[in-house]
Amino acid sequence: MKYVRVVQWATKGDTVQLEMLGEDEQTHTLEVSTDCAGALVAALASEAEKFNAQGKDQQMIRPTGLQTGKTADGEPVILMTLKGGTELPLVFKAESLSVLISELQGLMGSLQQGSQIRWQ
Repeated sequence: MKYVRVVQWATKGDTVQLEMLGEDEQTHTLEVSTDCAGALVAALASEAEKFNAQGKDQQMIRPTGLQTGKTADGEPVILMTLKGGTELPLVFKAESLSVLISELQGLMGSLQQGSQIRWQ
């Protein structure tokens, strides 16, 4: 099913509700938790980029900005700004922050040594 456009959207409690017009001319409703709204926005932005794709490079999410901070509950957060201004918040458990830092340091070391990194 392809969706032609968003008819309307609303928030209800801890969910975001989207009503979309499908190519079948019917209105379809999609409801997602606000906990995964950031991931949904990133996925939609990535899919939208594919319409202009010249190759696999367009399938990557390429932030235009990056900030760190804490949520109201004190959780570490990385806020990525995507092309067009969409913001993607990545929230981590405090105890996993050291693992993230270690992984990023390993990545930085790999890039400095000129080795290749392959995703599987």
